Amino acid sequence: VLTFIIYDFFYCLWHRLLHHKSLYRHIHKHHHRQHAPSRGNADAINVHPIEFWVGEYLHLFAIYLNPLPVHVAAIVVFIIVGGLVASLNHTRFDVKIPGGVFSVADHDLHHYHITANYGQYLMLWDRLLGTYRSPDSMKKKASPRGESAKAK
Repeated sequence: VLTFIIYDFFYCLWHRLLHHKSLYRHIHKHHHRQHAPSRGNADAINVHPIEFWVGEYLHLFAIYLNPLPVHVAAIVVFIIVGGLVASLNHTRFDVKIPGGVFSVADHDLHHYHITANYGQYLMLWDRLLGTYRSPDSMKKKASPRGESAKAK
């Protein structure tokens, strides 16, 4: 769990940096061509090589920074679960862990509202950094025809 928290801190910062106008159009814009990703891993890894490389090495960095001793089996689980969750984040499945720990809808919202929900696995850092937007709050902003307030 601690490794996921460490990873998501750095991923959240990296992902937010990718949305800076000087980087977005060159590196991350391609990934956001899918406003409603639904192909799982195909959409999750549909990124620029730099983005893919940094994202993968952040996993190793998080393992390195974890101050607790970590068994090799836990590292394997971290990598596998991380890949599965990243793939789930790019489906339309309503998968969530109760208590606001994880929800596919949080990352799904990011593909529509690109200035929110930068975390990959958790929304902890988005909540602390003020970039979290609840999918429920966005539904409330929708018009009776189902169009978002932003799209008007």
